[in-house]
Amino acid sequence: MTFNRSRVLMFMVLLVGTLAAVGNGTPASAAPGAPAAPQGVGDASCSAPAPHGFDDVPTTYFANTAIAWLVEAGITTGTTPTTFSPNNQVTRAEMAVFLWRNADQPTPAGPHSFTDVPTDYFANTAIAWLVEAGITTGTTPTTFSPNDQVNRAQMAVFLHRNAGEPAPAGPHSFTDVPTNYFANTAIAWLVEAGITTGTTPTTFSPNNQVTRAEMAVFLWRNTCARGLDSPTLSLAAGGRHTCAVRDDATVDCWGWNTSGELGDGTTTQRNTPTPVIGLTDVTAISTGDHHSCALISNGTAKCWGTNADGELGDGTTTQRLTPTAVTGLTNATAITAGTNHTCALISNGTAKCWGWNNSGRLGDGTTTKRLTPTAVTGLTNATAITAGGTHTCALLANRTVTCWGNNAYGQIAQNTNAPRRTPTLVAGLSNVAAITAGDTHTCALTVGRTATCWGGNFAGELGDGTTTQRNVPTAVTGLTNATAITAGDYHTCATTNGTAKCWGWNDSGQLGDGTTTQRTVPTAVAGLTGVTAITAGTSHTCATTIDTAKCWGRNSEGQLGNGTTNDRTTP
Repeated sequence: MTFNRSRVLMFMVLLVGTLAAVGNGTPASAAPGAPAAPQGVGDASCSAPAPHGFDDVPTTYFANTAIAWLVEAGITTGTTPTTFSPNNQVTRAEMAVFLWRNADQPTPAGPHSFTDVPTDYFANTAIAWLVEAGITTGTTPTTFSPNDQVNRAQMAVFLHRNAGEPAPAGPHSFTDVPTNYFANTAIAWLVEAGITTGTTPTTFSPNNQVTRAEMAVFLWRNTCARGLDSPTLSLAAGGRHTCAVRDDATVDCWGWNTSGELGDGTTTQRNTPTPVIGLTDVTAISTGDHHSCALISNGTAKCWGTNADGELGDGTTTQRLTPTAVTGLTNATAITAGTNHTCALISNGTAKCWGWNNSGRLGDGTTTKRLTPTAVTGLTNATAITAGGTHTCALLANRTVTCWGNNAYGQIAQNTNAPRRTPTLVAGLSNVAAITAGDTHTCALTVGRTATCWGGNFAGELGDGTTTQRNVPTAVTGLTNATAITAGDYHTCATTNGTAKCWGWNDSGQLGDGTTTQRTVPTAVAGLTGVTAITAGTSHTCATTIDTAKCWGRNSEGQLGNGTTNDRTTP
């Protein structure tokens, strides 16, 4: 199915307002001895850049691909080697460096005349180029004000001038931007160029500040795909339903709805995307078998759907047909929904889980059901988390993996098949960039862009050419240049070189190769290019490309969102 979206640059969306700001950030060049090492903007992959390696940017984050592209293009190496500081607000000096590097670092003919920018300042050359290119004349003839923060109106002007100040064909429709406003023409051009539709259809919010994540998406979008529809921030395939975060930070869901997992206030099945009621400022979405959860930009979360085991985290076991707040959860940076449990990553590197706790999948040392978020025992320095059918795994800052819960099929990679009630290190696994958990198996993407899987292998979901269960990480056969990986119940998919490959169970066509033949090694998804993200559900799969979203596989409950209930063996 094609998921229609307005032409929006996520950089300018600002998630219906502004994201949380946490102080001033500087490009890597501000740190002595740590300049960026450009490979060239034109050499960077727009749709499948290598993993960026930043612990504070989850793979589900709206700017993840843009930030990875920024690193591959040599525009930044982050604020430290392991952090990007995506919510830091952008200063004028940082903006100058980003734009200069995006232009492949041209050498200016001469110096600028700003007294507040010393010649040894990290942004000195970039600012001189900015003046020479006619992008700015400073805040006064002798000052640049390098530490001032950049707002949306100022950014519009910078972008417009950088493009050569083209004349827009007509006016914009924003009531908060008068025709005599200094940035009026620039904003009209921004809309016409497909770079923004504003924070709402009638407002541009010109005084809202710009963050590093938003700047990253702008540069990626401007270089790679100006004028094309922007991808959704996040897409999640669940048991028999699918949800997506739109570019205005609201959510649509479609498919099976017997437990209210679509969040539209009913239990009516929907064959096309349907808005979730009362949900805004969403940064990520995750779907379980019969429940859904959304991460909110303020670090809280809301869940809806079945709640028989407390998987909604609201202190009850009451089914919810619309989003309900997760009790006491703050400072969350990621959320993941399993079959009937849910976990959240906390900004301090810890995690909390709630719901059904058979086999110890909540990681609190017990098998007691929890109706509200409960700390995972002994877990620190976690940078990502994934909930499977009956187990959970976390990626650590040192790029190792720890897992807990059911191990009947080797899904937590221990020597025996006994369950673990607290996090236990996966032996022999290092240099991991991302993790994903299926029903009875787990996979990891490595920094070297290969993949390894372990656990149940009933249908070849481990991708090693066999159907043999593996209790230790086992290389996926023939998979290279992988940039993302996702595990469904009994199938797995990965993105590579802007395309996608899948393997495992294929009874409903969820591998997307035009057949229903089971595959034990990665097999190309037919006709899919420009892939930016992929997500696997129970028996269906969805992917975003630079301008669309497509789904394939089982559709008996409308989970493909194409208005029918017919299965599809190709996207």
